[in-house]
Amino acid sequence: MGRRLVTVPMFLTLTALATLLLPVLAPLCWTVSFFPGARGALRSGAFLLSYLWCETIGIVVSGWLWLRHGLPTRGSGRRWQRFLDGNFALQCWWANALKVVAERVFALRFTVFGAEALDGPPAIMLPRHASIADTVIPMVFYAIPRQIRLRYVLKRELLLDPCLDIVGNRLPNCFVARSGAEADIERVTALARDAGPNEGLLIYPEGTRFSRGRQQRILTGLASRVSAAELERMRAWTELLPPRPGGARALIKAAPNRDLLFCAHTGFEGASHFRTLINGSWIGADIRIRFWRVDHREIPTDEAEQRAFLFTQWDRMQETVSELQRK
Repeated sequence: MGRRLVTVPMFLTLTALATLLLPVLAPLCWTVSFFPGARGALRSGAFLLSYLWCETIGIVVSGWLWLRHGLPTRGSGRRWQRFLDGNFALQCWWANALKVVAERVFALRFTVFGAEALDGPPAIMLPRHASIADTVIPMVFYAIPRQIRLRYVLKRELLLDPCLDIVGNRLPNCFVARSGAEADIERVTALARDAGPNEGLLIYPEGTRFSRGRQQRILTGLASRVSAAELERMRAWTELLPPRPGGARALIKAAPNRDLLFCAHTGFEGASHFRTLINGSWIGADIRIRFWRVDHREIPTDEAEQRAFLFTQWDRMQETVSELQRK
């Protein structure tokens, strides 16, 4: 609660200030966009303002849901279920709104391959993570069209986003530290164990967004802990971070009858953070996405074999990313 006393007023204030100062900020962003490396300044400004408004609307609607349902108690009662339904609808709106805004502001083009993999019972989803924008892909292309409620495993740093904090903690999700502490693994296991028949699970195996610097730091840290052959294999994942197997294995162990759904994509790499949006790499970008599904009966049960299996899928992830970049 203490965190929200800071983040909620901060986002509301930023939205108000950015809106009031728009007559000044828009010409400034337009002027800056003529400088090398800043051609996306005007569009980035428009996207950031839209993001702030999505946050503000989300905060207001989440408050309205809280009041409308009379402070419901967690459980299986009808009032609690209506409260969850309302928050799930808000989550869907928020994710789709950000996708639509980005699509229009930056003139993005989306192409999906392997859509047939999305058919079938809700799965454990393991996507690539390269940008702030790719987090909407699972919701927009999987959860929303198929009305699957995804249970997310997310890093705790995202709690600084008030919408993710408020709605994400009302819905069955799990915010964990990237260290893979035992207590967090137990929470991930519990998240998967009681997932319903219309609920899927999602974790980003890399743990955080890809960057060249981060990749080098991770590989340097792993150099003394893995074999030379395994380190060389990781270096071949030129567009990926090495997966952290702990969380994925916990989900698989707790939900052994669920297929795995992998998601590779390209097009968002040029701006992995809000601060790099200004470079214009998203303008007119082709966002290519490929899904593939692995039947749960093909997943090994032994932990060492599961780790090897995940690494094999990461080989495929790298190959798929390279293939999509060539299209």
